[in-house]
Amino acid sequence: MPTRDSTAIKRAAVMVAGVACLLATACSGAASPTAVPLQVVTPVTSAARSAPAATPRLTLAQARTEYSKLSAPFNAAVATVNQDARNGTTWGKFKADVLGAAAANETWAGKVRAVHWPVQVQRFVDAMLKTEVPAEIQCYNAMAAAGSLQGAAAAFSGDSACRDNTATADKIRSILRLPPTIS
Repeated sequence: MPTRDSTAIKRAAVMVAGVACLLATACSGAASPTAVPLQVVTPVTSAARSAPAATPRLTLAQARTEYSKLSAPFNAAVATVNQDARNGTTWGKFKADVLGAAAANETWAGKVRAVHWPVQVQRFVDAMLKTEVPAEIQCYNAMAAAGSLQGAAAAFSGDSACRDNTATADKIRSILRLPPTIS
């Protein structure tokens, strides 16, 4: 009686032979094999079979809703940091809130990067993810590393990454008919 392993090996050998046959020929009719150049044939892997179909681009209305939904946690984190700066707080709370804003920005960027935005918006999203978002994260990290509220204020004033440039975000928001970024 064949073992499970020997049966599996035999089946694999039959499949390899069948694949080799398919790679070498293709049938144009029921019994007329036609040679096919090997570079034309692309074997299908299990990963390719299980890969989901590309998601379609969002419409402007869908993008407006999605952008608002994805931005809400980050906007809340920025609002908290802004409130800390306006009203004063302890260094520990400010540092935690700034690091929270940096983490929220990283999470936001990952989620935004995964969306197929409308053509009118996609290039602005790509530009923002490439330049402005990394600068914002660098700014938050510089403020958190400053060691004190005064140091954070100095980092914010002196670090070029902290130059608030919302032009691209505001362009996206304008196209999506959303209000300008928060201040």
